[in-house]
Amino acid sequence: MSVEDNKRIVREFCNHFKTSNADGLIDGMTEDATWWVNGKPHLFPSAGTKTKTEAASMFRNMFTAYSNGLDMKVINLIGEGDSIAAEARSQATTKSGKIYENEYFILFKIRDGKIASVREYTDLMHVQETFG
Repeated sequence: MSVEDNKRIVREFCNHFKTSNADGLIDGMTEDATWWVNGKPHLFPSAGTKTKTEAASMFRNMFTAYSNGLDMKVINLIGEGDSIAAEARSQATTKSGKIYENEYFILFKIRDGKIASVREYTDLMHVQETFG
């Protein structure tokens, strides 16, 4: 696939956050996909490496906290081969009325038209502050 095809896959994948479409996210990943988030797992439950099954659980739990999805805006995409680097910003309102806004750098690896791995760098202190 071309770099432009891979960028399209990443954009479509990120659009699933806005509609709380956990199934779309899961279907967009390879069976052996991994999702890594920066931080120390003993300090932040979302940190560390997750399997596709664990990521699916993380998505479903996350979506229950928002009143109307997580608006994940892709600001910039850079690609080379099967790698797509994304700068993104999110915005959501939690069901408790708190505003959640975060910044991300995410490195996606694409294989056979699906997300094979994700390396997400974000502000986990803000996650902790918003969700406890």
